[in-house]
Formats: sequence, structure tokens, C-alpha cells
Amino acid sequence: MIEGAAALEAAEAGELSFVSSPKYFAAARASAAGCLIGPPEYEESGSQTILESPQPRAHFAAALQILYPAPRLAPGIDPNAMVDGMASIDPSAEIGPGAVIARGAVIHAHVRVGAGCCIGEDTVVGERTILHPRVTLYHRVSVGARCILHSGVVVGADGFGFELAGGRYHKVPQVGTVTIGNDVELGANTCVDRATLGATVIGDGAKLDNMVHIAHNCRIGKHVVIAAQTGLAGGVSIGDYAVVGGQVGVGDKARIEARAIIGSGAGILTSKIVRAGEPVWGTPARPLRQYLAQLAVVSRLAKRRGSQ
Repeated sequence: MIEGAAALEAAEAGELSFVSSPKYFAAARASAAGCLIGPPEYEESGSQTILESPQPRAHFAAALQILYPAPRLAPGIDPNAMVDGMASIDPSAEIGPGAVIARGAVIHAHVRVGAGCCIGEDTVVGERTILHPRVTLYHRVSVGARCILHSGVVVGADGFGFELAGGRYHKVPQVGTVTIGNDVELGANTCVDRATLGATVIGDGAKLDNMVHIAHNCRIGKHVVIAAQTGLAGGVSIGDYAVVGGQVGVGDKARIEARAIIGSGAGILTSKIVRAGEPVWGTPARPLRQYLAQLAVVSRLAKRRGSQ
């Protein structure tokens, strides 16, 4: 009987684990796990039980959802929530204590709104979406179905728009909106700003890590992955299936093509176009081979100078 899951070195007889890379095969053979998910080329040790998979990590993730199911919804509105009478809430939704839902908001079926969440006027939350505690959705934004928004997420705050006139900055009203597709996940304390005009868009299946900033009028494609502490300036577009590493800075109106890969800590200059193909790295970002070659040159120069 498998009742839980654990890492290879910690797993016991009643637990599931996985191995996906040959460099971990030795650890897998030494593991006490009751069952392993492994690739076809893995040869078990002794009497190990193996579930063969072409994608062990993906199937392990699917198994985790079975072994550790999400808490069941408790449909209804907590008595300590504040819900405007003109809001529309499906009876199957769960509204937690201290949540505030404004006039005209629409909460679809099987949505979970955590404690202390704030949902603004005319905002729409799609079915089976989970808002963890203290998520803030400003007015007139749209969140799709089956999304997960972690604590501290803010969607729809004003974009950073100011105009210098008469010796001081004047605020440019941000009258656009935010549209988030289906199956999107936003990490804790991530911020998605509303557009100046039109919409800031995050496509279906996009996954954003903690503390990511998406500025006004950005357009994020489908199934894009963005790691923590990355910041996008206004008007940036990212194509489908692109991968952006952590602590990347992207300048105004830059364009990152579909399936491009940007290494952690890279800097993308204003209006730069990043083509798909070889990963880019460094500041300013350039092809990885070029970046590594330049590092090697700098290293040789430093050694030569040190020997003089």
C-alpha cells in the first residue's frame, strides 16, 4: 500500500518516489521506496516495484495530486465576509472570512476565495479558480478558469505612467484592464498592472513565480514560464512557450519570440527583439555561446594581468 511520497534517499516502504536521470540511478537502486516511477532504461535493484514512464517527473506530479488531494470546498459565504448585494456568487463557491467582494463582481462555480481577499467592482473570477488568502483583484479585471493565485498577488493596480510637465510629474490615468487566461498560476506577491489603455494580457497556461512584476500593456503568451524576481517594463510581449529565468530585467516594448529562452539575471534592452533558438544570457543579453566566449576572454585577460 502506497500512502505517501518522498525523495529517493528518504522514501520508505509505504512511499512513492521517482527517478528521471541516469545520474540518480545509483541513488534509486539504493532507495527503500515501495514504488519508483522511472524511465524505460532504468534497471531496478532486487525486488523494486517500478512504474515505467517516458516522463517520470510528470507522472510523479500526477500521483502527488492523488496522494495529497486539495482540501474540499466548503460552499457558502463566511459570516465575516463582506459581499455587496449586487455581486453574483455561484452557490458552489467558497468565500472565506474577511473577504470583500464589491458591486458587480462575478464569482463562478467552485471558486475558492481565501481569507482577506479583496475583489473589486465588475471583476470576474472563472470557475474552479483558487484565490489564496489576501489576494487583491482591482476593479474590472478578468481571471480565467482553474487559475491559482497565491497570497499577496495584486492584479489590476495602476501601471507606472507619469508625464513630466511644468517641473513636476503628472499621473497618466490608467483606464485599461487585465485579462488572465485559463490555467494560469501566479506566485506569491506577484503584481500584474492594468493597461494604460486596452488590456494587459496573460495567456492560457502561463506560470509566474513569486515576486514577478508585469507592467502595463504587457502581453504574455500561452504556457510561458517566468521565474522569481523578474520584472517586465511596459509594453513587453512574450511569445508562447518562452522560458524566462529569475531576476531578468526586460526594457520597454521589448519582444521575446515564442520558445525563446532567457537565462537568469539577463538584461533585455528597450525595444530589443529576442529570437527563438539559442538561449540568451548576460547584460545586455546575447547568445549563450557568445556570452561564454566573452567570459573566457575576460578570464584569460585577468590571468595574464595577474602574472605580470
